[in-house]
Amino acid sequence: MIPAFITSCWCVQQDLKNKDMTIKPENHEMQGTGQRAADRFASELPLHINGVDGLTKNVSATGVYFETTAHAEPGSKVGFVVEVLINGQSVNMVCSGQVVRVDHKDALVGVAVKLTSSFFTDAVDTGDEPEPDEDEDEL
Repeated sequence: MIPAFITSCWCVQQDLKNKDMTIKPENHEMQGTGQRAADRFASELPLHINGVDGLTKNVSATGVYFETTAHAEPGSKVGFVVEVLINGQSVNMVCSGQVVRVDHKDALVGVAVKLTSSFFTDAVDTGDEPEPDEDEDEL
């Protein structure tokens, strides 16, 4: 069973030493006035986008920031899968969203995505990443 705070897209970081789930708030800013719309939580979770691996750096209820070698353009729509370990069981958070920022960091690319949809599924079928939502209104 997935805890309610995870289904709300709050990021969790699995403490592998004692198997406890912990959340680590990164900041409490609100968007627009120098503050963010939702709390961000530091995370390092495996991610797959366009057949390329990556690693999340922080996640909130409204977005994800990750590093990868995959190409991304601001304004583009993307689909990706984040692997989450809960009580020793792997589940996938399947996400779609719009790229709002791209940071070039040596060989890596930092990508900030505003989520338009996300849901959890069993990790048994790892298939391809979801297609970006084509019929979504402009963000």
